[in-house]
Amino acid sequence: AFACSSSISSAVCLTPVTLSGMCTRGILLTRNSQLTIRGRSGVVRRDYSAALPLKRDTFPPFRYLSALDKNNNSGTESAMNSRQRVLITAPGGYDKLQLENLPDDAFMLGGKTTCDAQSACPEGHVAVQVHGAGVNYADICIRWGLYGSYKRFVGYPGTPGFEFSGTVQAVGSGVAQFKPGQKVFGVTLFGAYATHVCVPASQLFALPSKLTLDEGAGFCCTALTAFYAIDRLASSRKGETVLIHSAAGGVGSMLVQLARARGCTVVGVVGRRAKATVAFGAGCDAVVEKETGGIATKAAGEISWLPDRPTEPLAGNNLATALETAGCLVGGKVRDNTPAVGPFNAVFDANGVATLRMSYNLLAPTGRLVVYGFHSMLPREGGKLGLVSWIKLAWDFVRTPRFGPMAVRHL
Repeated sequence: AFACSSSISSAVCLTPVTLSGMCTRGILLTRNSQLTIRGRSGVVRRDYSAALPLKRDTFPPFRYLSALDKNNNSGTESAMNSRQRVLITAPGGYDKLQLENLPDDAFMLGGKTTCDAQSACPEGHVAVQVHGAGVNYADICIRWGLYGSYKRFVGYPGTPGFEFSGTVQAVGSGVAQFKPGQKVFGVTLFGAYATHVCVPASQLFALPSKLTLDEGAGFCCTALTAFYAIDRLASSRKGETVLIHSAAGGVGSMLVQLARARGCTVVGVVGRRAKATVAFGAGCDAVVEKETGGIATKAAGEISWLPDRPTEPLAGNNLATALETAGCLVGGKVRDNTPAVGPFNAVFDANGVATLRMSYNLLAPTGRLVVYGFHSMLPREGGKLGLVSWIKLAWDFVRTPRFGPMAVRHL
């Protein structure tokens, strides 16, 4: 029922294993070494050795990927069918990624251990031959060494990956809802970057007929994160107005769809004007551009942009349409602490320190602020973290707002 944006459908094909370097989104690598870019306008395929503007020669994941493909295409049938996993040997850059062969009967059981699930599948578990594994920003954090639960439950060396799709190979005792040969998708407690995984049946779903294996591989993390945020944390309901940061992203676009399904009025925030089309396609009533504070509205089937920082209704339909559909006023930039829109019954913030205080100030009485990411706090480079990155992390941690929502003021 939900449309998959380019971020949601990110996946890396693992039959045989190829790897996207853990920092590409909206990109799927297939066994014929072609780059498949999935977007709302369709699918574009081309040989990644000449893909622009990704610039293979200067883009570390693609340099590493070329080496993997060279190793995988050795011309032997055994190499093409071998069981493999992606291994992070230690926190660091792309050089810490390795491709490791597994025993012929091995299935990944979590991020570190394996089991012979083909002949002795554990009770309540399902063994799956993986078609694709979702690529998420958290995987980058794992490689950087910034993901606490990975250190606690897996450690280094280990295999990342939270979600996958594939075909059931075997089922353990007590499992009646799945059978060998069935197409499935699901989640893991790490370890999805492998050709074969074994997971509890409760973490697996039958693949719907309208969802492809590629889409299923990158669906669960964004969808379940969004559902938990809007249902269990914010408890958003019909008639409320919500603000969703990163509305064109994976979790953000899913939040937009879930909010609309619940009867909420939805205002999205995007980083660039070009992303407004994606946010509107997901269901936003109005979209704010983060850089300028300008607002986009849909009138007569077209997207119109209002001037930056409008202070009063202007001639024409644009601002009137925004006020009528979104029920709020645009009056400032999202980047600073000046309220841009509001108030809102719920705000979903993926940026963290850059917008957290503003998001809190935009809440209506009894409003809920749900933080589902701290993207602005993390470095933007994909490789090894340098000294400047660590200094920025420390500084952003110090200046992160602390709230006391139960504090009583102005009695």
